[in-house]
Amino acid sequence: QKWRPFCLRFEGVVEDFNYGTLLRLDSRGDYTEDNTIFATRIQFFAIEIARNREGCNSSVYGSARAPAVDAASA
Repeated sequence: QKWRPFCLRFEGVVEDFNYGTLLRLDSRGDYTEDNTIFATRIQFFAIEIARNREGCNSSVYGSARAPAVDAASA
């Protein structure tokens, strides 16, 4: 109920705003049965944007970027 008014603001603005997607509960962990919930696409976007602004995804970004940096310097 709390998310519904927020989500409905994006109807017609964000394509498939109300489609379901998987969301990690803890952004530091992988997609596992214990760390994953089902959310709407707009909830996923809102939570991931907030995580990015707070730096919660920095470790994920750094670990994904490291192999590319290492390969470029070789």
